[in-house]
Amino acid sequence: MSAASTRAIALALIANGGIAAAKFGVFALTRSSSLLTEAIHSVADCANQVLLYLGMRQGQAGPTARHPLGRGKAAFVASFLVALLLFSVGGIYSMFEGIHKILHPEHPHDLGWAVGLLVFAIGLEGWSMRGALKAAAPERRGRPLMRYVRESSSTELVVVLAEDFAALVGLVLALGAVLLTWSTGNPMWDGIGSVAIGLLLIAVALFVGVEVTSLLLNEAPPLALRAALREAVAEDPQVEQVLHIVAVIIGSDRLMVSLQVQFREQPTGQALVEAIDALERRLKARFPQIRHLFVEPDKA
Repeated sequence: MSAASTRAIALALIANGGIAAAKFGVFALTRSSSLLTEAIHSVADCANQVLLYLGMRQGQAGPTARHPLGRGKAAFVASFLVALLLFSVGGIYSMFEGIHKILHPEHPHDLGWAVGLLVFAIGLEGWSMRGALKAAAPERRGRPLMRYVRESSSTELVVVLAEDFAALVGLVLALGAVLLTWSTGNPMWDGIGSVAIGLLLIAVALFVGVEVTSLLLNEAPPLALRAALREAVAEDPQVEQVLHIVAVIIGSDRLMVSLQVQFREQPTGQALVEAIDALERRLKARFPQIRHLFVEPDKA
């Protein structure tokens, strides 16, 4: 289990737990719809972090007779469940609450408390986001954030980043709705804010769901990594030709690789076995994310 991922999840859980408690408290004072939807969102985020941690723990289990490739995809399943929670508990509930407030507006009060809380929450979520970006930095290696999110198999970090982004934008939307309600005296802005937050959460949930589904359906690693694998095999002194490579992501930073290789003529069968073993050792040393490697000698 990555220490960086664990730290990012812990920071997000601490931030969301504190924010959720504060939001419910201020909602009790103000009766603001936007604050209620944000409070529900924070509770859902706390549940999401627990799910991610459990998925990471289970994903570290080694191979067994029933699961010969290990349980690395447990983290992907947990991330998919997080997407479902964001969509249902976060997005759909926020939409429903917002539409109800637009059709049946109620005048919130003591909105100064709401503004103060939201500013505090933005700072706390920013702290959590900073921790997640710092945890992702070694794997990201300078890549643009969106490219990293699309290519990374560390779904726990991707989900934390997506949640923190949604939380920050949602808090800004809630703050805007509260300020408009306060300045205009029109409570419909509060409901409009809830609808906007719901649409945001649904969009983020769909994005996470699509990315994780691809990993669950045996996605290949990025093209650059596959090219590096092929190059490393071709450089082996005993390899005549690389016939075929199949690489599949089987967990967070875990690969299964199958090779079909034409080796140079070997004097004995034992020499061929030794050439295969040497190739496997070199590849695993160069690419530590390879957990399962299968090499089939063949001819073109």
